[in-house]
Amino acid sequence: MLQRKSKKIFIYLFFFIFFATVNNHTILNSDPFKIKNFYISGLDNYYQKGIENHLYNIEKSNIFFVNKETLKILLNSSSMIETFHVFKIYPSTLNIEIKKTNFLAKLNIDGDIFLIGTNGKLTDDFTLSNNEKLPFIFGNVKVEEFLEIFSIINISGFKYENIKNFFFYKSGRIDLEMEDNILLKLPKDDLKNVLKNIHQLISINKFEKKIIDARVPNQIILYD
Repeated sequence: MLQRKSKKIFIYLFFFIFFATVNNHTILNSDPFKIKNFYISGLDNYYQKGIENHLYNIEKSNIFFVNKETLKILLNSSSMIETFHVFKIYPSTLNIEIKKTNFLAKLNIDGDIFLIGTNGKLTDDFTLSNNEKLPFIFGNVKVEEFLEIFSIINISGFKYENIKNFFFYKSGRIDLEMEDNILLKLPKDDLKNVLKNIHQLISINKFEKKIIDARVPNQIILYD
């Protein structure tokens, strides 16, 4: 009698474990918190698809445990992205809001032409709109150095879109060629104040000279 009861308990335990295992397997496979959708805004469809392809590695990850560093690395690898914000929409969606970078200039590196973005990254994608209007950089310059010049120009009073070309010299100084063919020969030091003074000079005078030479400290020389 005792042996028969033990046999029944064993059978009950077997079926309990079996069904519990099947149910757990089903629950795991139908996890409602697996990432199923990405909503990306701020980019053209072509680049949006590229981002979605990069995010394939985190698809089906649990939304609670998605690797933030992996996501950050994937998004920062795009030369099109300036900044981004990621929002979790439970149970299974990531909403990614992107601010697209602005392209500032064209740069020749070892015979290849690249666009410099405000995010400090380079791209060789010339399908981008309005890239033909961007100024060209002549000479060797690091991207971070160019971005520093860009920020100085922005507070000088000059309109950046009126710059036609940049000329960078080994000495560390630059020339700016403007759309009206005026050439600004600038010093290496005190660039911020020099540009402000030149802008003020051009603004208050009927200006007909083609070259403005400010390389000598505390002097601005004008000639044709």
